Amino acid sequence: MSERSDKSKKVTLDEVAAVAGVSPATVSRALSRPGRVNYKTAQRVLLVAKELGYRSDKVDSFREEQLHGMVTAIVPDINNPAFTTAIHTLQSTGIRRGFSVTVSDSEEDVSQEKRLLSNAAQLADGVVLISPRLSDTALRKAAQLKPVTVINRIVGGLPCVIPDLNSSLDDAIDQLYAFGHRSITYLAGPTLSWQEGHRWQLVAQLCAQRGIKVRRMQCEAPTYRGGYHDFQDFLDHPTTAVIAYNDVMALGFMAFLKQHDVRIPDQVSVVGIDGTRLAQMFEPPLASIIIPRREMIETGTTMCIDRILHAADPGAAPIRHCATSFLPQASIGPADR
Repeated sequence: MSERSDKSKKVTLDEVAAVAGVSPATVSRALSRPGRVNYKTAQRVLLVAKELGYRSDKVDSFREEQLHGMVTAIVPDINNPAFTTAIHTLQSTGIRRGFSVTVSDSEEDVSQEKRLLSNAAQLADGVVLISPRLSDTALRKAAQLKPVTVINRIVGGLPCVIPDLNSSLDDAIDQLYAFGHRSITYLAGPTLSWQEGHRWQLVAQLCAQRGIKVRRMQCEAPTYRGGYHDFQDFLDHPTTAVIAYNDVMALGFMAFLKQHDVRIPDQVSVVGIDGTRLAQMFEPPLASIIIPRREMIETGTTMCIDRILHAADPGAAPIRHCATSFLPQASIGPADR
């Protein structure tokens, strides 16, 4: 009779956790979604559960620690081709790791980005922030609640992925210098963008090294329409070359120049930053810095999921740099033409 009672006694999740040497929450994840737990840990838990005869139709008693299986990505402008092309990468990377991915658009609004981040910290297992505009303090506070990865910006203490623009911008400005350009206008992006400050500093530094005069003109938005703004000041005081914060601004500015019968590149050479496919469909095709968005998004999403699953290498560098390259196109040419 006692033997029958021992056989019929139900093995609890806590007992499996004790023998496996892990927490009950880890046992729950390993049995319900083994892809979200370190491989060796999952195998150990499954082996212990089998040996003890653990059976359960439902392994979700630890709701406060149970994963939702979702990662949220927040972007500043989903209409920008540089971001739309990355959505597929976000989703495919998440799916390979057993996570669904939602994408939210802050529309370049800091207060909206704050609300989206607050919601994501409550509902998602982790957050991937692409070019966030919030302060470092706000981002670090969010990271205290859920794993956060930042793409296209450096935030102290958080895992970040950024493009290395030094050599590619150096190549672009070197090409302009070789073409005889000695004056450049930089079309600036959003004032709250970390990348804006970084790009402007690089352009100013590289121009100064070559004795090129450079000035900064503020755009009202980092969009095609922002680049098409009425730049009467540029027409009154033109430079022979222009470098824009991103491709869509550069394309808008090219349309503005054409509207005012300014020939490209005969009178003004134009360079963008992003390397979007759209930039190659214009006439003339836009010379641009190619940023490996897909690589950056895949790296950032993987870093976030690794932290969700406690599979991140503690010795890994918190900042990953991705190489960029300069693509010369017909939008640049000799200054004396």
